Amino acid sequence: MKCKVCCREAEENGYCLYHLKAYRNIIEKFEVWKRASDIDWNTYLVKIQKNSLTGEWAKEVIIDLIKGENENGR
Repeated sequence: MKCKVCCREAEENGYCLYHLKAYRNIIEKFEVWKRASDIDWNTYLVKIQKNSLTGEWAKEVIIDLIKGENENGR
């Protein structure tokens, strides 16, 4: 199976090794942001996507996550 974001082989959760690491970091850091500012998931994704310090792989995963939220009607 191919990664949801690129053409590499998927490892877990539909992501390749690189996008999976970015995905895990996004999930892990959300808990920190949530405790610090009581932010919701979608607002968090938008904020870190716009952040110039967010890496390209993370931004690609964020686009996929937002797309998935929109497709699921959340």
